[in-house]
Amino acid sequence: MIVTAAGVATTPAGAAAILRTTTAVRERANQLLHRARAGESRWFCVDDTALALASAAVADVTVIRYPDLEIPFHSRWRHFEAGGVDRNASLDTLLGSADSAARAQIDLAVVSVLLDAGAGPDWSYVESGRRFTRSEGLAVASWHAFLDGVFSSDPADPLRVDGTALCALDTATLAQAFQVSASNPLVGLDGRVALLRRLGAALGADGRPGQLWDALAAESVSAGSVLA
Repeated sequence: MIVTAAGVATTPAGAAAILRTTTAVRERANQLLHRARAGESRWFCVDDTALALASAAVADVTVIRYPDLEIPFHSRWRHFEAGGVDRNASLDTLLGSADSAARAQIDLAVVSVLLDAGAGPDWSYVESGRRFTRSEGLAVASWHAFLDGVFSSDPADPLRVDGTALCALDTATLAQAFQVSASNPLVGLDGRVALLRRLGAALGADGRPGQLWDALAAESVSAGSVLA
């Protein structure tokens, strides 16, 4: 049996549900912090006296980079700006209403993040003569795959991700979208396809990651609800 401030679980499914709550995440993080402070962790040590120095260093770099303190969110959307290209603006011109745009943007962000694992040292993606590698390359590649309708089962509505298309995705299709070849190998290509197919199975034929928008588009939404 697992007992936490978030609740009590007597089954594996119940335990998993509890461990996915924000309360349980905070509890486990606190336990690891206390272990590290006590010198009981094999992997981490904590020097609380360095906190002020670390905070000052972060503040200094932040002010240098963003003197007006207009700091953009750190997210997949920053990778979509690789090379200083405002791809977000070009996508905005293709999307419809605010609700449909939000669904499409969530669709894109989810599949792009799931495709963002180590690409290996030999892979790159070329866009208009410019070469991108690693996370930036994977972001740009997934961006173009999304615009090309690779993740949509509806040719009339390519700017979407749905369960039917993900379940039908194969290695050859993703390889072509990501410019994979014998001379441009992408590490874990089969695993990426398998992951997206599992997402498709979880969504169901008509399901979309973007439907999170409909579940969360309320006046007030808690972080715990988003995680759930």
